Amino acid sequence: MPTIKNFRNLEVSPMNITIHRGSHQIGGSCIELSAGNSRILLDIGKALPSLDETTLDETALLPGVKVLIDKKAIDAVLISHSHGDHVGLIGQVKPAIPVYIGKAALHIYNTTALFTGGKTLANPTFFFESGQPLKIGDFTITPYLVDHSGYDAYGFLIEAGGKAVVYTGDFRDHGKKAKATEYFKKHLPSGIDALLIEGTMMSRSTEALETEDQLEDKARELMQSSNQPVLVLQSSTNIDRLVGMYRAATRSGRLFVMDIFTAHIVSQLAPSIPKPSSSFDSIRVIYPFWLTRKMFEKDHVHLMNQFSRYKIKREELSQRQDYCLLFRPSMLSDLQHIDQLEGAEMIYSQWSGYKHQKKIKAVLDFADQKTMTLTDLHTSGHASTQALKAFIQQCNPRMVLPIHTENPDGFLECGNRVYLPQDGERIRL
Repeated sequence: MPTIKNFRNLEVSPMNITIHRGSHQIGGSCIELSAGNSRILLDIGKALPSLDETTLDETALLPGVKVLIDKKAIDAVLISHSHGDHVGLIGQVKPAIPVYIGKAALHIYNTTALFTGGKTLANPTFFFESGQPLKIGDFTITPYLVDHSGYDAYGFLIEAGGKAVVYTGDFRDHGKKAKATEYFKKHLPSGIDALLIEGTMMSRSTEALETEDQLEDKARELMQSSNQPVLVLQSSTNIDRLVGMYRAATRSGRLFVMDIFTAHIVSQLAPSIPKPSSSFDSIRVIYPFWLTRKMFEKDHVHLMNQFSRYKIKREELSQRQDYCLLFRPSMLSDLQHIDQLEGAEMIYSQWSGYKHQKKIKAVLDFADQKTMTLTDLHTSGHASTQALKAFIQQCNPRMVLPIHTENPDGFLECGNRVYLPQDGERIRL
């Protein structure tokens, strides 16, 4: 592996790291790096809601972060990916502060905002190119595409003042972009000063982590063995899962149905991603009643008409059984107006913990009323404990700083290089 050398800014003071949030919790990530006269933020996420769906008051931004962005003392905010627990508070960042993000990740963020009534990103934006360094003040930052359930996710190598830090963002090595994570690891310099590594699975080590390809094979077997409709409860932004379900459906001779929101999510992604188009003739689009009504009331006529040629009505779905329908809990009322769902197959493809939420319970109760067969097919968007340890071993940093974890102590077995900071603590390299 290459070594760290030839720094241009040796006069810059050593780097400082402050984890404003995330040292002892999953989600709400926000990290500050400073060197010389430069400061950047890595992610600025919302805290995850509790399973009882208690509304969180996030109007008061983290004090340390608020001071920085109010004074415009931040040179830039770097967003690792479009999940809300990493980008959810970006709307509070002053419009003059530039934001760096993946191009597809920004599309997903802005599309979600349009359909949910949120604000699209107003800041000047710059896009990552994997493996291509960029300069922000005294920092040289090299983004690397990584495998994650969030599409267009990045980890970073950050260099300044003769110091080097790696931030993994959220990552894994068992998805459809596993090679991206491996490329990231292989291209990191040896002897980095600090590794900021996510540790979601440190508190979920008993969860089985199948690969996305294994899930796809199981979904295909299920769809081929059934002559009933197949309903898949999953996130619209989990693109790996969507691709797997599409392949399973088409290989089983099924029509693949997504809703208008999901259609817009995938519309601007890579050409290989299934989307309503002439290239994917087995895809149709359902228009959820309440979402459609809301969008027309907001005069988003163009958005709603963009895929009208691929529209499939609930009446048509009621007359056929050869389809696979992706849906979200908000579409329950639409399912209730589709006939011939008795005995259908339902695939639950989300974290099992969400089953305790009221909206998910309502869907599962509906499935029970219709005597559907419920099958759990899911794997985490985060690295297993074995993958985390392997990353640390290969990266061989001088210091390991866990983040995005409820169990930072789980990293202690990786040796005395592990340091467990508190939120708000400044670490000088």
